[in-house]
Amino acid sequence: MLKNILNLEGAQELSIFEKKSINGGAYPVEPICGYVTWNASETVCLNYDPYYRPVYLGNNKCSIVGDAC
Repeated sequence: MLKNILNLEGAQELSIFEKKSINGGAYPVEPICGYVTWNASETVCLNYDPYYRPVYLGNNKCSIVGDAC
């Protein structure tokens, strides 16, 4: 199946680093301490609990500020 996908025009395989950075959209686990950045779409990021002041950084990166633990 991978060969079929890679045969699509313009398709290229992800690097090892890119493969390792995929986390399936998991949320940070509470309690959230300090500054946390994770991979999330803009919609998922901005729908995070407003208490943590979510900020979409672009390139599917989201940041939040947790409590000082």
